[in-house]
Parts: sequence; C-alpha cells; structure tokens
Amino acid sequence: MDELARREITRRRFLQAGAIAGVGAGGAALLAACGGSTATPAPATPAPATSAPATDGGATPVPSTAGLPDLTGVTLNALVWEGYTDESFAKPFEDATGCKINSTFIGSNDELVAKLRGGGAELYDIMTPSCDTDRIVIDAGLALKLDKNKIPNWSTVYPAFQTADAVVANGELYGVPMCWGVIPLIVDLDKIADPADSWSILWDAQYSGKISIWNDISTIWSTGLLLGFPDVYNLSDDQLAQVKAKLIEQKPLVRKYWSTAGELTNLFANGEIAVANSFGGLTFTQLTGQGKNMKEYVPKEGATAWVDYWLVSAGTKNADAAHAWLNYIHDAKTQSLIYAATGYGPTNQDVVPLLDDASVKLYHLDEPDYMSGLSLWQAVPERAKYLDILNSVLSA
Repeated sequence: MDELARREITRRRFLQAGAIAGVGAGGAALLAACGGSTATPAPATPAPATSAPATDGGATPVPSTAGLPDLTGVTLNALVWEGYTDESFAKPFEDATGCKINSTFIGSNDELVAKLRGGGAELYDIMTPSCDTDRIVIDAGLALKLDKNKIPNWSTVYPAFQTADAVVANGELYGVPMCWGVIPLIVDLDKIADPADSWSILWDAQYSGKISIWNDISTIWSTGLLLGFPDVYNLSDDQLAQVKAKLIEQKPLVRKYWSTAGELTNLFANGEIAVANSFGGLTFTQLTGQGKNMKEYVPKEGATAWVDYWLVSAGTKNADAAHAWLNYIHDAKTQSLIYAATGYGPTNQDVVPLLDDASVKLYHLDEPDYMSGLSLWQAVPERAKYLDILNSVLSA
C-alpha cells in the first residue's frame, strides 16, 4: 500500500479539529496561547519518507555545515522529545563542530517543566516544549532571550512561527520552531479493520488488553472531543468529571499507559497492542520501517494540533553553541532530514524544493498564509485540575 494512502486524514476532519482550538476566556491572563486563534483547518499528517528526501540529483541531502563554529569540547545537554536529536541530522552537526549533543527524552510537557523547576535549568542547555507550555517556561524565567543575529536561518522560518505568542514575550524572541503535527489514532491494520476512525475505538471492549494510552494532558483533550465538548482547553468542573468517568471506564481495557514514542513503538512491534493514541509521525515512521502494517487516523470527532519549539535554558553556559544548533536546525537540508526521521511538519520555507510534491501538499508547505490560520494547542488556565484528573485515573 502506498504510504500516503495510509493516512486517513481529511480537510473536513481538520475543520472539526480546528474548531475546538479557540483561546478560552481568561486563558491569556495566566499564560499566552500559541498559534492562531481562528478555526481554520489544521495540517494533514505527512507520510514519512522511508529514507531521506531526495535532492535534485536523487542523493540524500547533506546539511550545510559551512560557517559552523569550532565547538570542540562543548556538550549541549538537550531535554527533548524522542527523535528531535536523531543521528541523521545531529551527527553532521557534531562532526562539523566537535560539539556533542547529549539527549534526555521527555514523555510529556509537564515532565519537562518539572525537571526544569527541579534545578534542570542549570543541567540542560536546550529544550523543546510544545506551544501550550513554552510560556510556562519563559514566564518562569527559565528560558534565555535569543539573539536573532546568531540565527540567520530564522529569516526563512514561516512567518506564523516567527510571531507566535508562545515564544515572543514583550517583543523578544525566546524560541525557534522544530516541527508540527497532530494527535492521531494509530492502528495495526493486521489486527483492526480499516477504517478505525473514531476515538471510541479506545473504549471498544473487543480490544481489551490491546489498547495503549498516552500518559499526557492531551488524552483529556481527546476524550473531551469524543464527548462533544467544544472547548477542550477550558472544560468546566462538570465536563472534567465526565472526562474522568470516561477514562476510568476505559482503564480496564488498557494494556499500558505509554510515555515515550519509543515505548509505544515497542508495544506495537512486540504485538502487545493493536491501537493507541500517539503524537503522530515518529511511531508510524519507526513501525512502517520495520514492515508493520500501520495506519494513522484523525478521528471523525476531530483532533488537536501542536508545534514544538527549541528554547535555550536560562542557566546554560553554552549560549553560543546553543544558538549555533538552533540556526543549524533551520538549514533547509537539516529540515528535510528532520522530516525524513520524524514525519513531522517542517517549519522553514526553504525546505519545499527538497521534498516530494505529495509531502508539500499534505502540509500546505507552499502556502505560507495557511500557517497563520492554524489553531494549535492552547495554554490551559486550569492545568492543575486537568493533571489531577489524569493522575486520579492512573491511580484509580
């Protein structure tokens, strides 16, 4: 089966997804929200390449390392999502500069914040919070203001990401985007018939013991979508109670609550599960690379969308090296390798000539204005209540 055909993602469904992403009243008073607030279609998840995208000559793109500084002896400690320092694009940077990238993977944005507040601002140099979390880090004084003069590739980032409230505070820039995507269902087609296009499949008793759920606040948002709530970022106490009851109802069916993409990949690869929610792209890429018959769906009830940014820790002693890494991330060829490794949406306009037409179309990469209309994850004013719900479900 053609990999593009495996992605059951339609404009109609993304219209439903976008409609739930408006900024709730009072949200800006606590934290600024990321992305746009208009309810326009979110992007389609791309079909990940089975190898790096081809250049004009059909060769694997080689990132541009000319002009990178000598950083011999420097180590950048990164607090990141899995796949964000993949060897395919991190190693050329390391080889060219002598700088080593040491990665600690996170399973949720709340884990990232907890590590930073526990003294991690001195332990980590760079990090990748999602757009609902960047301002938590920035407003807590845990992120370094960036010098755009040291990030010349910033000029070719899609304009919507340059001005996002998530990383621009008081007119100052604190983050550069890594990639973007959606929260889909992922299904093993050898175990579950196509289509499996509703969140309700995660409550289907016939798949008891074959379901895995992300231990993350976004699971509350997806459950809210299933229950028909129009604004999942500002749920009332009654709505949260309904979400809690629904998740407790689900719990006996769950094989495991997963934390990292690698953990989810292993659960599918070992035949332990048949369906899960995921953060899209990476797990699909890893499993299809192993020959698994997988498919991703944006459910008919809609889905939430995200963008992750690179921030530099306020406690870093390696600010120049961190800026060099952020600039390198936005080299067009690096962006094409990030796409090949993760399947997530690129954030720099110069990547378009390096990708196949189908990938460009799926992410609307040749339509810069499209990015400005995206409705992405929003800051949650009552985040502590949401997390209490999730924790109470896990301990029930």
